[in-house]
Amino acid sequence: MLTRRRFILISSLIVAGTFLSVGYVTTTDLEVTRIKLGIGRKIAFLADLHIHGIDGVKNKVLSILAKEQPDTILLGGDTVDAFTLDMNLVSKYVSMLEAKEKFAVMGNHEYWSGKAGDLARILKDNRFIVLKDASTQASFGKVWGLDWRDDRKYPERRLEGLVIVHDPNAALSVSGARAILAGHTHGGVVIAGQSIYSNSVYVRGLYELKDGNILYVSRGLGQMFPFRYTSPLELVIVE
Repeated sequence: MLTRRRFILISSLIVAGTFLSVGYVTTTDLEVTRIKLGIGRKIAFLADLHIHGIDGVKNKVLSILAKEQPDTILLGGDTVDAFTLDMNLVSKYVSMLEAKEKFAVMGNHEYWSGKAGDLARILKDNRFIVLKDASTQASFGKVWGLDWRDDRKYPERRLEGLVIVHDPNAALSVSGARAILAGHTHGGVVIAGQSIYSNSVYVRGLYELKDGNILYVSRGLGQMFPFRYTSPLELVIVE
């Protein structure tokens, strides 16, 4: 006989199983988002790759890049993490990210895992310019890269050009930039248009900031654990 307690237990397990299944399936869904800035170049922004292996998703990213043929690739941090066990594999994958010019910033997981130095060397060996609170000239104008801060408090800056930073909270302190590209949030959890959870002030998507800046927060291309809810993977193309 099915008692009320047993019915509640079974129902709870079914709901939990469905939730976990949906969360796992979302880890393989990948969408391309296009942002028009009129910069005369095609830029691919890749955030939160969290490279643990070269799996179907990572190959799908390469296929999209091969089709899009971007002039520039920007890496938005958390390319590796504590579960990245083979840096030679990371080097192999990074070598397949092809573009005329390539720039990168570090995220929290590079530092927390102690792999920031190794990744920086791999990136430089593969023609990436690693920007740590610094700028350089790109084909589309000036590009700034802001480094991760554990306290998540960023100094007030007036910056020209395009800004890449892992932490979208940095946008609170930036003015003057043409656009800011960030990651870190993995898109949070958004249900019926309402943000249920986020680790940042800005959750996902496009924001028009008070001084006229534009911020775009990517949902990213990976995660430490095989679970995402309401947040498909995202590769951003800026044109």
